[in-house]
Amino acid sequence: MVDLVIQNARLWDGTDPLPRAASLILRQGRVVEIAAADVALDVQTIDVRGSVVTPGLVDAHLHLMLGGETMRHVDLSQVTDRESFEAKIEQAAASLPSDRWLVASGWNETLWSCNEPPDRSWLAVAGSRPVVCWRCDWHAVLVNDAVLERVDLSQDITGGHVGRDASGNPTGLLAEAAAWELVNPMVPPMPEADRMQSRDRAMQHLLAHGITMARTMEYRADIEQFLSPLAGELPVRLSVVQLDRELPLDTGWHANMPWTDRLRLTGCKAFFDGTLGSRTARLHTPYADAPHTRGLWVERANERLDGAWCQQVCEAGLAPVVHAIGDAAVLRALELFRTCPIDIRPTLEHAQLVGPSELAAMGGMRLSVQPAHRAADAHMANARLGERACRLLPLRDMQAAGARLSFGTDWPIVSVDPVATLRAAITGEDDCGQPFYSDQAISPSAAMYAHTYEAAEVCGFDPPLRVGADADFVVWSGDPFDNIHAASVQATVVAGTLLAGEWPQEDRSKRSISA
Repeated sequence: MVDLVIQNARLWDGTDPLPRAASLILRQGRVVEIAAADVALDVQTIDVRGSVVTPGLVDAHLHLMLGGETMRHVDLSQVTDRESFEAKIEQAAASLPSDRWLVASGWNETLWSCNEPPDRSWLAVAGSRPVVCWRCDWHAVLVNDAVLERVDLSQDITGGHVGRDASGNPTGLLAEAAAWELVNPMVPPMPEADRMQSRDRAMQHLLAHGITMARTMEYRADIEQFLSPLAGELPVRLSVVQLDRELPLDTGWHANMPWTDRLRLTGCKAFFDGTLGSRTARLHTPYADAPHTRGLWVERANERLDGAWCQQVCEAGLAPVVHAIGDAAVLRALELFRTCPIDIRPTLEHAQLVGPSELAAMGGMRLSVQPAHRAADAHMANARLGERACRLLPLRDMQAAGARLSFGTDWPIVSVDPVATLRAAITGEDDCGQPFYSDQAISPSAAMYAHTYEAAEVCGFDPPLRVGADADFVVWSGDPFDNIHAASVQATVVAGTLLAGEWPQEDRSKRSISA
Protein backbone atom coordinates (compact mmCIF):
# COMPACT_ATOMS: atom_id res chain seq x y z
CA MET A 1 0.00 0.00 0.00
CA VAL A 2 1.26 3.47 -0.91
CA ASP A 3 1.83 5.69 2.15
CA LEU A 4 3.41 8.88 0.73
CA VAL A 5 3.42 10.80 -2.54
CA ILE A 6 5.92 13.52 -3.43
CA GLN A 7 4.28 15.49 -6.21
CA ASN A 8 4.95 18.50 -8.41
CA ALA A 9 8.66 17.72 -8.45
CA ARG A 10 11.25 18.42 -11.11
CA LEU A 11 12.98 15.08 -10.73
CA TRP A 12 16.56 14.29 -11.78
CA ASP A 13 17.33 10.60 -11.52
CA GLY A 14 20.49 10.42 -13.61
CA THR A 15 18.78 9.14 -16.74
CA ASP A 16 18.21 12.57 -18.31
CA PRO A 17 20.57 15.55 -18.45
CA LEU A 18 17.99 17.88 -16.85
CA PRO A 19 15.12 17.48 -14.35
CA ARG A 20 11.66 16.51 -15.61
CA ALA A 21 8.17 16.79 -14.13
CA ALA A 22 7.37 13.75 -11.99
CA SER A 23 5.86 12.40 -8.80
CA LEU A 24 7.48 9.93 -6.42
CA ILE A 25 5.20 7.26 -4.98
CA LEU A 26 6.58 5.70 -1.79
CA ARG A 27 5.75 2.72 0.37
CA GLN A 28 7.57 1.88 3.61
CA GLY A 29 10.40 4.21 2.73
CA ARG A 30 10.98 2.86 -0.78
CA VAL A 31 10.17 4.14 -4.25
CA VAL A 32 7.44 2.00 -5.81
CA GLU A 33 6.71 4.19 -8.81
CA ILE A 34 7.95 7.31 -10.57
CA ALA A 35 4.96 8.84 -12.32
CA ALA A 36 5.16 11.32 -15.17
CA ALA A 37 2.48 13.56 -13.65
CA ASP A 38 0.60 14.18 -10.42
CA VAL A 39 -1.43 11.23 -9.17
CA ALA A 40 -4.73 10.91 -7.27
CA LEU A 41 -4.23 8.82 -4.14
CA ASP A 42 -5.87 9.18 -0.75
CA VAL A 43 -2.58 9.23 1.17
CA GLN A 44 -0.27 11.82 2.65
CA THR A 45 0.95 14.03 -0.15
CA ILE A 46 3.79 16.52 -0.15
CA ASP A 47 3.65 19.18 -2.85
CA VAL A 48 7.24 20.39 -3.42
CA ARG A 49 5.95 23.16 -5.70
CA GLY A 50 8.19 22.64 -8.68
CA SER A 51 11.41 22.21 -6.71
CA VAL A 52 14.28 20.21 -8.16
CA VAL A 53 14.55 16.79 -6.51
CA THR A 54 17.71 14.69 -6.83
CA PRO A 55 19.01 11.59 -5.10
CA GLY A 56 20.53 12.26 -1.71
CA LEU A 57 24.08 13.49 -2.14
CA VAL A 58 26.77 10.84 -1.64
CA ASP A 59 30.16 11.79 -0.23
CA ALA A 60 32.67 9.24 -1.53
CA HIS A 61 35.45 10.26 0.85
CA LEU A 62 35.26 11.72 4.33
CA HIS A 63 36.30 11.02 7.93
CA LEU A 64 33.16 10.91 10.07
CA MET A 65 34.67 10.38 13.51
CA LEU A 66 37.53 12.80 12.89
CA GLY A 67 35.12 15.35 11.45
CA GLY A 68 32.94 15.21 14.54
CA GLU A 69 35.94 15.55 16.84
CA THR A 70 37.33 18.44 14.82
CA MET A 71 34.10 20.34 15.45
CA ARG A 72 35.32 20.46 19.08
CA HIS A 73 38.86 21.61 18.21
CA VAL A 74 40.18 25.15 18.28
CA ASP A 75 39.53 26.30 14.71
CA LEU A 76 42.58 27.89 13.06
CA SER A 77 41.18 27.91 9.52
CA GLN A 78 40.49 31.64 9.58
CA VAL A 79 43.78 32.87 11.03
CA THR A 80 45.72 35.09 8.63
CA ASP A 81 49.00 35.81 10.41
CA ARG A 82 51.04 35.12 13.53
CA GLU A 83 49.13 37.64 15.60
CA SER A 84 45.74 36.07 14.95
CA PHE A 85 47.21 32.56 15.36
CA GLU A 86 48.63 33.39 18.79
CA ALA A 87 45.44 35.15 19.83
CA LYS A 88 43.36 32.02 19.14
CA ILE A 89 45.79 29.81 21.05
CA GLU A 90 46.00 32.18 24.02
CA GLN A 91 42.21 32.54 24.24
CA ALA A 92 41.68 28.77 24.07
CA ALA A 93 44.38 28.03 26.63
CA ALA A 94 42.79 30.43 29.11
CA SER A 95 39.43 28.63 28.87
CA LEU A 96 40.65 25.05 29.40
CA PRO A 97 41.19 23.16 32.65
CA SER A 98 44.85 23.20 33.65
CA ASP A 99 45.38 19.49 32.92
CA ARG A 100 43.79 19.51 29.44
CA TRP A 101 45.81 19.37 26.22
CA LEU A 102 44.97 22.05 23.67
CA VAL A 103 44.18 20.52 20.30
CA ALA A 104 43.66 22.77 17.28
CA SER A 105 43.42 22.25 13.53
CA GLY A 106 42.93 24.01 10.22
CA TRP A 107 45.94 26.32 9.80
CA ASN A 108 47.18 26.89 6.26
CA GLU A 109 50.32 28.96 5.78
CA THR A 110 49.76 29.29 2.02
CA LEU A 111 46.95 31.75 2.81
CA TRP A 112 49.16 34.01 4.89
CA SER A 113 51.21 36.96 3.65
CA CYS A 114 54.38 35.43 5.13
CA ASN A 115 53.70 32.14 3.28
CA GLU A 116 55.86 30.34 5.85
CA PRO A 117 54.75 27.67 8.31
CA PRO A 118 54.61 28.49 12.04
CA ASP A 119 57.12 27.21 14.58
CA ARG A 120 56.96 26.33 18.27
CA SER A 121 57.58 29.92 19.33
CA TRP A 122 54.05 30.73 18.09
CA LEU A 123 52.73 28.47 20.88
CA ALA A 124 54.60 30.09 23.76
CA VAL A 125 51.40 31.93 24.74
CA ALA A 126 50.01 28.60 26.02
CA GLY A 127 52.74 28.30 28.63
CA SER A 128 53.51 24.77 29.81
CA ARG A 129 50.22 23.30 28.54
CA PRO A 130 50.78 20.67 25.78
CA VAL A 131 49.58 22.06 22.43
CA VAL A 132 48.98 20.15 19.19
CA CYS A 133 47.97 22.09 16.06
CA TRP A 134 47.18 20.07 12.94
CA ARG A 135 47.66 21.64 9.54
CA CYS A 136 44.49 21.81 7.41
CA ASP A 137 45.51 18.68 5.46
CA TRP A 138 46.28 16.66 8.62
CA HIS A 139 49.63 15.63 7.14
CA ALA A 140 51.68 18.00 9.30
CA VAL A 141 51.43 19.10 12.92
CA LEU A 142 52.90 21.90 15.03
CA VAL A 143 53.60 21.14 18.69
CA ASN A 144 55.11 23.11 21.55
CA ASP A 145 57.97 22.32 23.92
CA ALA A 146 55.64 20.55 26.36
CA VAL A 147 54.86 17.97 23.66
CA LEU A 148 58.40 17.78 22.28
CA GLU A 149 59.60 16.79 25.75
CA ARG A 150 57.36 13.72 25.54
CA VAL A 151 58.42 12.69 22.02
CA ASP A 152 61.47 10.60 21.20
CA LEU A 153 62.95 12.54 18.28
CA SER A 154 65.86 10.11 17.98
CA GLN A 155 63.65 7.48 16.37
CA ASP A 156 64.38 6.62 12.76
CA ILE A 157 61.22 7.65 10.93
CA THR A 158 60.91 6.82 7.25
CA GLY A 159 58.25 8.46 5.13
CA GLY A 160 58.19 11.56 7.32
CA HIS A 161 60.41 14.25 8.76
CA VAL A 162 60.99 16.42 11.81
CA GLY A 163 61.51 20.12 11.10
CA ARG A 164 64.77 21.62 12.38
CA ASP A 165 66.23 25.11 12.25
CA ALA A 166 69.70 26.11 11.05
CA SER A 167 71.17 25.11 14.43
CA GLY A 168 69.57 21.67 14.31
CA ASN A 169 66.97 22.42 16.95
CA PRO A 170 63.42 21.12 16.39
CA THR A 171 61.02 23.75 15.07
CA GLY A 172 58.00 21.91 16.46
CA LEU A 173 56.79 21.02 12.98
CA LEU A 174 56.49 17.34 12.09
CA ALA A 175 55.21 15.92 8.79
CA GLU A 176 53.70 12.64 7.57
CA ALA A 177 54.90 9.55 9.48
CA ALA A 178 56.69 11.71 12.06
CA ALA A 179 53.38 13.36 12.92
CA TRP A 180 51.34 10.17 12.86
CA GLU A 181 53.81 7.88 14.67
CA LEU A 182 55.46 10.26 17.14
CA VAL A 183 52.79 12.81 18.05
CA ASN A 184 49.41 11.17 17.49
CA PRO A 185 49.92 8.36 20.07
CA MET A 186 50.83 10.96 22.69
CA VAL A 187 47.58 12.94 22.51
CA PRO A 188 45.09 11.88 25.22
CA PRO A 189 41.94 10.45 23.63
CA MET A 190 38.69 12.35 23.85
CA PRO A 191 36.33 10.89 26.50
CA GLU A 192 34.02 8.20 25.13
CA ALA A 193 30.85 10.19 25.84
CA ASP A 194 32.27 13.19 24.00
CA ARG A 195 33.19 11.01 21.03
CA MET A 196 29.67 9.62 20.85
CA GLN A 197 28.24 13.13 20.87
CA SER A 198 30.75 14.13 18.18
CA ARG A 199 29.69 11.15 16.04
CA ASP A 200 26.02 12.09 16.31
CA ARG A 201 26.74 15.74 15.64
CA ALA A 202 28.77 14.79 12.58
CA MET A 203 25.90 12.79 11.10
CA GLN A 204 23.46 15.63 11.66
CA HIS A 205 25.98 17.93 9.99
CA LEU A 206 25.99 15.67 6.92
CA LEU A 207 22.20 15.53 6.76
CA ALA A 208 21.95 19.31 7.00
CA HIS A 209 24.03 19.49 3.83
CA GLY A 210 22.01 16.89 1.93
CA ILE A 211 24.43 13.98 2.47
CA THR A 212 22.44 10.76 2.88
CA MET A 213 25.27 8.31 2.16
CA ALA A 214 29.03 8.49 2.71
CA ARG A 215 32.19 6.44 2.52
CA THR A 216 34.13 7.09 5.71
CA MET A 217 37.73 6.24 6.59
CA GLU A 218 37.89 4.74 10.09
CA TYR A 219 40.03 2.54 12.34
CA ARG A 220 38.77 -0.88 13.40
CA ALA A 221 38.49 0.13 17.07
CA ASP A 222 36.22 3.04 16.18
CA ILE A 223 34.16 0.96 13.77
CA GLU A 224 33.47 -1.62 16.49
CA GLN A 225 32.91 0.84 19.34
CA PHE A 226 31.12 3.78 17.74
CA LEU A 227 29.57 2.60 14.45
CA SER A 228 28.58 -1.07 14.58
CA PRO A 229 26.29 -0.63 17.64
CA LEU A 230 24.17 1.65 15.42
CA ALA A 231 24.36 -0.58 12.34
CA GLY A 232 20.59 -0.77 11.82
CA GLU A 233 19.66 2.78 12.79
CA LEU A 234 22.29 5.10 11.38
CA PRO A 235 20.59 8.17 9.88
CA VAL A 236 23.29 8.32 7.19
CA ARG A 237 24.20 5.19 5.25
CA LEU A 238 27.91 4.49 5.76
CA SER A 239 30.34 2.55 3.63
CA VAL A 240 33.41 2.06 5.83
CA VAL A 241 37.01 1.85 4.69
CA GLN A 242 39.39 0.45 7.30
CA LEU A 243 42.40 2.65 8.07
CA ASP A 244 44.46 0.03 9.95
CA ARG A 245 47.22 -0.85 7.49
CA GLU A 246 50.03 -2.69 9.25
CA LEU A 247 51.09 -5.90 7.51
CA PRO A 248 49.87 -8.57 7.80
CA LEU A 249 46.47 -6.91 7.58
CA ASP A 250 43.89 -7.46 10.28
CA THR A 251 40.81 -8.20 8.17
CA GLY A 252 39.22 -11.44 9.36
CA TRP A 253 37.36 -9.67 12.14
CA HIS A 254 34.82 -8.17 9.76
CA ALA A 255 33.24 -11.47 8.66
CA ASN A 256 30.88 -11.74 11.65
CA MET A 257 30.03 -8.07 12.10
CA PRO A 258 26.36 -6.97 11.96
CA TRP A 259 26.55 -5.26 8.57
CA THR A 260 23.27 -3.82 7.28
CA ASP A 261 21.98 -1.66 4.44
CA ARG A 262 23.11 1.30 6.59
CA LEU A 263 26.59 0.11 7.53
CA ARG A 264 29.03 -2.06 5.63
CA LEU A 265 32.79 -2.52 5.35
CA THR A 266 33.92 -2.18 1.75
CA GLY A 267 37.64 -1.48 1.64
CA CYS A 268 41.04 -0.91 3.22
CA LYS A 269 43.07 2.26 2.74
CA ALA A 270 46.78 2.88 2.23
CA PHE A 271 48.77 6.09 1.81
CA PHE A 272 51.27 6.27 -1.04
CA ASP A 273 52.29 9.92 -0.57
CA GLY A 274 51.45 13.15 1.25
CA THR A 275 49.94 16.46 0.14
CA LEU A 276 50.79 19.36 -2.14
CA GLY A 277 50.36 21.88 0.67
CA SER A 278 53.03 20.15 2.75
CA ARG A 279 55.16 19.44 -0.35
CA THR A 280 55.02 15.74 0.50
CA ALA A 281 52.91 14.58 -2.44
CA ARG A 282 55.23 12.47 -4.63
CA LEU A 283 55.96 14.07 -8.02
CA HIS A 284 57.82 12.87 -11.09
CA THR A 285 59.92 16.05 -11.03
CA PRO A 286 60.74 18.54 -8.24
CA TYR A 287 58.43 21.19 -6.85
CA ALA A 288 58.76 24.52 -8.62
CA ASP A 289 59.27 26.37 -5.33
CA ALA A 290 61.39 23.65 -3.67
CA PRO A 291 63.70 22.17 -6.34
CA HIS A 292 65.47 20.04 -3.72
CA THR A 293 62.47 17.72 -3.28
CA ARG A 294 59.98 15.65 -5.25
CA GLY A 295 57.96 14.87 -2.13
CA LEU A 296 57.76 11.58 -0.25
CA TRP A 297 56.78 7.99 -0.70
CA VAL A 298 55.09 7.01 2.57
CA GLU A 299 54.17 3.82 4.41
CA ARG A 300 53.70 0.74 2.22
CA ALA A 301 54.80 2.57 -0.95
CA ASN A 302 57.96 3.78 0.78
CA GLU A 303 58.67 0.22 1.93
CA ARG A 304 57.95 -1.26 -1.51
CA LEU A 305 55.25 -3.38 0.11
CA ASP A 306 52.35 -1.79 -1.76
CA GLY A 307 51.90 -4.89 -3.93
CA ALA A 308 51.75 -7.20 -0.90
CA TRP A 309 49.29 -4.85 0.80
CA CYS A 310 47.03 -4.76 -2.27
CA GLN A 311 47.05 -8.55 -2.58
CA GLN A 312 46.04 -9.02 1.06
CA VAL A 313 43.17 -6.55 0.71
CA CYS A 314 41.85 -8.31 -2.38
CA GLU A 315 42.14 -11.71 -0.72
CA ALA A 316 39.93 -10.40 2.08
CA GLY A 317 37.28 -9.53 -0.52
CA LEU A 318 37.71 -5.81 0.06
CA ALA A 319 38.60 -2.94 -2.23
CA PRO A 320 42.09 -1.39 -2.14
CA VAL A 321 41.63 2.34 -1.49
CA VAL A 322 44.78 4.37 -2.15
CA HIS A 323 45.63 7.94 -1.19
CA ALA A 324 47.71 9.24 -4.10
CA ILE A 325 48.01 12.98 -4.81
CA GLY A 326 51.24 13.58 -6.73
CA ASP A 327 51.52 12.37 -10.33
CA ALA A 328 54.17 9.76 -9.49
CA ALA A 329 51.98 8.27 -6.74
CA VAL A 330 48.89 8.39 -8.97
CA LEU A 331 50.63 6.43 -11.72
CA ARG A 332 51.93 3.86 -9.27
CA ALA A 333 48.45 3.29 -7.86
CA LEU A 334 46.86 2.97 -11.31
CA GLU A 335 49.45 0.39 -12.37
CA LEU A 336 48.85 -1.57 -9.17
CA PHE A 337 45.09 -1.60 -9.72
CA ARG A 338 45.56 -3.42 -13.02
CA THR A 339 46.53 -6.48 -10.95
CA CYS A 340 43.26 -6.56 -8.98
CA PRO A 341 40.58 -9.20 -9.70
CA ILE A 342 37.74 -7.96 -11.91
CA ASP A 343 35.13 -8.17 -9.12
CA ILE A 344 37.12 -5.92 -6.77
CA ARG A 345 36.42 -2.17 -6.81
CA PRO A 346 39.76 -0.42 -6.18
CA THR A 347 39.57 3.35 -5.94
CA LEU A 348 42.24 5.98 -6.27
CA GLU A 349 41.67 8.83 -3.82
CA HIS A 350 42.43 12.48 -4.65
CA ALA A 351 44.54 12.23 -7.87
CA GLN A 352 45.28 15.94 -7.65
CA LEU A 353 48.19 16.12 -10.09
CA VAL A 354 47.56 14.26 -13.33
CA GLY A 355 49.70 14.35 -16.46
CA PRO A 356 49.62 12.55 -19.83
CA SER A 357 51.01 9.26 -18.47
CA GLU A 358 48.39 9.14 -15.74
CA LEU A 359 45.55 10.02 -18.11
CA ALA A 360 46.59 7.22 -20.43
CA ALA A 361 46.25 4.71 -17.56
CA MET A 362 42.85 5.91 -16.28
CA GLY A 363 40.43 4.20 -18.63
CA GLY A 364 37.71 2.46 -16.63
CA MET A 365 39.37 3.23 -13.28
CA ARG A 366 37.38 4.47 -10.28
CA LEU A 367 38.65 7.80 -9.01
CA SER A 368 37.29 9.37 -5.85
CA VAL A 369 38.18 13.06 -6.20
CA GLN A 370 37.48 16.32 -4.39
CA PRO A 371 36.83 19.35 -6.61
CA ALA A 372 36.78 21.56 -3.49
CA HIS A 373 40.45 20.63 -2.97
CA ARG A 374 41.16 21.92 -6.46
CA ALA A 375 39.41 25.19 -5.66
CA ALA A 376 41.29 25.56 -2.36
CA ASP A 377 44.71 24.63 -3.77
CA ALA A 378 44.43 26.75 -6.90
CA HIS A 379 45.93 29.81 -5.22
CA MET A 380 49.19 27.97 -4.48
CA ALA A 381 49.30 25.82 -7.63
CA ASN A 382 51.41 28.15 -9.75
CA ALA A 383 54.03 28.52 -7.01
CA ARG A 384 54.12 24.80 -6.10
CA LEU A 385 53.81 23.35 -9.59
CA GLY A 386 54.88 26.01 -12.09
CA GLU A 387 53.82 25.09 -15.63
CA ARG A 388 52.17 21.91 -14.27
CA ALA A 389 49.48 23.97 -12.48
CA CYS A 390 47.13 23.29 -15.40
CA ARG A 391 47.23 19.59 -14.44
CA LEU A 392 45.64 20.18 -11.01
CA LEU A 393 42.65 17.81 -11.02
CA PRO A 394 41.83 18.24 -14.72
CA LEU A 395 38.27 16.90 -14.51
CA ARG A 396 37.36 17.24 -18.16
CA ASP A 397 40.53 15.49 -19.30
CA MET A 398 39.99 12.73 -16.74
CA GLN A 399 36.42 12.29 -17.91
CA ALA A 400 37.56 12.15 -21.55
CA ALA A 401 40.19 9.55 -20.61
CA GLY A 402 37.41 7.23 -19.42
CA ALA A 403 37.92 7.58 -15.68
CA ARG A 404 34.88 6.91 -13.50
CA LEU A 405 34.67 10.02 -11.34
CA SER A 406 32.99 10.00 -7.95
CA PHE A 407 32.94 13.11 -5.77
CA GLY A 408 33.63 13.56 -2.09
CA THR A 409 34.94 16.26 0.18
CA ASP A 410 37.58 14.71 2.47
CA TRP A 411 35.81 16.44 5.37
CA PRO A 412 37.07 17.77 7.78
CA ILE A 413 39.98 18.77 5.51
CA VAL A 414 37.53 21.00 3.64
CA SER A 415 33.83 21.75 4.12
CA VAL A 416 31.42 18.85 3.68
CA ASP A 417 29.05 21.15 1.73
CA PRO A 418 28.29 19.40 -1.60
CA VAL A 419 27.27 22.71 -3.15
CA ALA A 420 30.89 23.85 -2.87
CA THR A 421 32.00 20.60 -4.51
CA LEU A 422 29.51 20.94 -7.36
CA ARG A 423 30.31 24.61 -7.84
CA ALA A 424 34.05 23.91 -8.14
CA ALA A 425 33.44 21.15 -10.70
CA ILE A 426 30.86 23.03 -12.78
CA THR A 427 32.55 26.43 -12.87
CA GLY A 428 36.26 25.59 -12.70
CA GLU A 429 36.67 28.48 -10.27
CA ASP A 430 38.88 28.67 -7.19
CA ASP A 431 37.35 29.19 -3.76
CA CYS A 432 37.40 32.96 -4.26
CA GLY A 433 35.32 32.68 -7.44
CA GLN A 434 38.21 33.35 -9.80
CA PRO A 435 38.66 31.23 -12.96
CA PHE A 436 41.34 28.57 -12.70
CA TYR A 437 41.84 26.66 -15.95
CA SER A 438 38.08 26.70 -16.38
CA ASP A 439 38.34 24.63 -19.55
CA GLN A 440 38.52 21.67 -17.14
CA ALA A 441 35.00 22.29 -15.79
CA ILE A 442 32.38 19.62 -16.47
CA SER A 443 28.63 19.80 -17.07
CA PRO A 444 26.14 20.13 -14.18
CA SER A 445 24.63 16.72 -14.92
CA ALA A 446 28.06 15.05 -15.03
CA ALA A 447 28.98 16.69 -11.73
CA MET A 448 25.71 15.64 -10.08
CA TYR A 449 26.13 12.09 -11.40
CA ALA A 450 29.59 11.94 -9.82
CA HIS A 451 28.16 13.14 -6.50
CA THR A 452 25.27 10.65 -6.52
CA TYR A 453 25.24 7.54 -8.73
CA GLU A 454 28.99 7.05 -9.26
CA ALA A 455 29.69 7.80 -5.60
CA ALA A 456 27.02 5.31 -4.50
CA GLU A 457 28.62 2.66 -6.70
CA VAL A 458 32.02 3.29 -5.14
CA CYS A 459 30.37 2.99 -1.72
CA GLY A 460 29.02 -0.43 -2.69
CA PHE A 461 25.38 0.65 -2.39
CA ASP A 462 22.59 0.17 -4.92
CA PRO A 463 21.73 3.04 -7.27
CA PRO A 464 19.61 5.64 -5.44
CA LEU A 465 16.20 6.97 -6.42
CA ARG A 466 15.19 4.10 -8.66
CA VAL A 467 12.02 2.01 -8.45
CA GLY A 468 12.58 -0.45 -5.61
CA ALA A 469 15.33 1.65 -4.02
CA ASP A 470 15.27 3.43 -0.69
CA ALA A 471 13.66 6.87 -0.95
CA ASP A 472 16.77 8.90 -0.14
CA PHE A 473 16.53 12.29 -1.83
CA VAL A 474 17.16 16.00 -1.59
CA VAL A 475 14.76 18.87 -2.33
CA TRP A 476 16.63 21.90 -3.65
CA SER A 477 16.01 25.58 -3.17
CA GLY A 478 17.06 26.90 -6.56
CA ASP A 479 18.10 24.84 -9.56
CA PRO A 480 21.64 23.37 -9.29
CA PHE A 481 21.57 22.49 -12.99
CA ASP A 482 20.81 26.06 -14.04
CA ASN A 483 22.67 28.18 -11.47
CA ILE A 484 24.77 26.38 -8.88
CA HIS A 485 25.60 29.72 -7.22
CA ALA A 486 21.93 30.20 -6.28
CA ALA A 487 21.16 26.60 -5.25
CA SER A 488 21.05 25.15 -1.75
CA VAL A 489 19.70 22.06 -0.02
CA GLN A 490 16.25 22.72 1.43
CA ALA A 491 15.22 19.27 2.67
CA THR A 492 17.02 15.96 3.22
CA VAL A 493 14.96 12.75 3.17
CA VAL A 494 16.19 9.27 4.12
CA ALA A 495 13.94 6.24 3.58
CA GLY A 496 11.00 8.57 2.99
CA THR A 497 11.48 10.44 6.28
CA LEU A 498 12.40 14.11 6.47
CA LEU A 499 15.57 14.26 8.60
CA ALA A 500 16.86 17.78 7.97
CA GLY A 501 15.51 21.05 6.59
CA GLU A 502 11.87 21.55 5.69
CA TRP A 503 9.42 20.90 2.90
CA PRO A 504 8.66 23.85 0.62
CA GLN A 505 6.04 25.91 2.52
CA GLU A 506 5.64 23.00 4.93
CA ASP A 507 2.66 21.50 3.06
CA ARG A 508 1.99 18.20 4.85
CA SER A 509 -1.77 17.88 4.27
CA LYS A 510 -3.37 14.49 3.86
CA ARG A 511 -5.78 14.84 0.99
CA SER A 512 -6.94 13.39 -2.31
CA ILE A 513 -5.26 14.99 -5.30
CA SER A 514 -6.97 15.44 -8.63
CA ALA A 515 -4.90 14.17 -11.53
